Amino acid sequence: MSALVDNEQVKHTLRRRKLAAERHRHPINQAHHDDRTFGERIADRVAEGIGSWTFLIIQSALITIWISINVFGLFVAHWDPYPFILLNLMLSVQAAYAAPVLMLAGVRQATKDRLTLEHAAKEAEKGEEAIQRILHEIKRNTSLTLEILQELEG
Repeated sequence: MSALVDNEQVKHTLRRRKLAAERHRHPINQAHHDDRTFGERIADRVAEGIGSWTFLIIQSALITIWISINVFGLFVAHWDPYPFILLNLMLSVQAAYAAPVLMLAGVRQATKDRLTLEHAAKEAEKGEEAIQRILHEIKRNTSLTLEILQELEG
């Protein structure tokens, strides 16, 4: 039974890695994804979560419930009466942790953008060199064609 569970776990891990590899096909994206430290992986995940509609909707609903319970107090006592100092404190603590995490994710994105631009510049240089070689060959072939034409006419 244990081998079956281990086999399923291995399949799941391989499937997850395959999906990750497909998402990060470009070598820069792959390197950027694979070379992350533990802290960077956490920062990326937290930033992904904080920047989602799901997070905003859930947080808005929780704040609405918090305020409703403390204003109307139908079923419980008012533990945080207006102006909701405890709620304000909790949101301040959340912001104090969220800001640096978002900054870390932003720095990582800027690094990735810089690497992408450097790669694009190198590829553009290679393309420019290839175009110059092709133009040189066209000029050389044009010269040879003109020489052959002159000999045929002469």
